[in-house]
Amino acid sequence: MPAFVFILLLLVTACAGRRALDRKMGPRYEPETQSWLAVVRAVGGTGMWIVSRGYHPGDDFVAIASNASFSHTSILDLERSEVIEAVAAGVVVTPLDKYLRETHRLRVVRPRGWTAERGTEALARARSKIGAPYDYLGVVGVPDDDRFYCSELAAWSMGIVVDRPGPHRVLHPKKMHELGEILFDSGDRDGAPDEVAKAR
Repeated sequence: MPAFVFILLLLVTACAGRRALDRKMGPRYEPETQSWLAVVRAVGGTGMWIVSRGYHPGDDFVAIASNASFSHTSILDLERSEVIEAVAAGVVVTPLDKYLRETHRLRVVRPRGWTAERGTEALARARSKIGAPYDYLGVVGVPDDDRFYCSELAAWSMGIVVDRPGPHRVLHPKKMHELGEILFDSGDRDGAPDEVAKAR
């Protein structure tokens, strides 16, 4: 086998983004989902970020193309048990339990400078953009002030300037922890419930 074919096969099979292609969903994984829900409620706060590796085709594309364990970011509304997220259809509201059922791995990230008051303000900013279109060009470094991709929306909601041109300035979900502190990392979904004690 030629060396370049071997290297290509190694990259394709070892890629961090491929780990979620085997969807772990359904009743067998519900106890783990419920444990994640409990942890998010225990350590999370309104306006914090949930960084995840989801089970949607868009998640697969982002994770595989960037060889990343994470593919998406959303803003937590703890009171309503929802997340605000930018997906292909635009900025939408998703029930937290549904979001977690369709997730392979998640992190709860507290943005730098977060307080309960700032978190409430961040959530209000994010909610004000519900219905805004997805920023397809933004993910390649040609941002549009009126459109949002997922991590762009999350950072913007906290007042972080991210709408700057250039591919090197695109804010990938895998970098969100650099703008805050990881309070919980579930690791890959394995069917075993996680405990609040695992969180920081």
